[in-house]
Amino acid sequence: MRFGPWIPPLAWMGLIFWLSTGTFSAEETGSWLLPLLQALFPWATPGQLEFLHWLGRKTAHVVEYAILAWLWQRAFVKSGPPALSGSGQGLAAFGSTVAYAIFDELHQGWTGQRTASAHDVVLDAFGGGVALTLTRWGWRGTAERLTALLLWFAAGGGSFLLLVNVLAGAPARWLWGSVPLAWIMLWAWHHRRRLDRSGPRG
Repeated sequence: MRFGPWIPPLAWMGLIFWLSTGTFSAEETGSWLLPLLQALFPWATPGQLEFLHWLGRKTAHVVEYAILAWLWQRAFVKSGPPALSGSGQGLAAFGSTVAYAIFDELHQGWTGQRTASAHDVVLDAFGGGVALTLTRWGWRGTAERLTALLLWFAAGGGSFLLLVNVLAGAPARWLWGSVPLAWIMLWAWHHRRRLDRSGPRG
């Protein structure tokens, strides 16, 4: 059993754990995202801006757990117990994803700055289910392209937001840590793709 395939889902869980701290509460993200949305959509009402902020946060839930489920699926396929195969690997990946979604919501409640939400667990499970369904249907290429798109969006979009904050003289806060992390994950993804294409040597 190789440990390497288990590193990406564990690392991604660590990132989700960090994103669940008070630093990323709705009040905190709203402090920089709402002014940005106001600049992008000057005609929008405060209610519409709040909706876009809410929608962005909920979309992040779906995306986070879609990636996590896909990473768990990859780990179980590459280095899972021999007894698991086919649908068993998918169920194990889905179960691991939902279990962490529940733990993550409990963690948010423990922070004292955020609340736990069963609705968010459903969103997380939905994101994981969609990713695993695509994989199950043999759409690995689609999942690979989606992963690449999301990583590029996180790295490129984060870099853009960081630049905007620096030029505006606004505190970038978490962007100083998350943007380099996004670029590192993007590099690791491309590196893994090259290794997969080259195949085993020797």
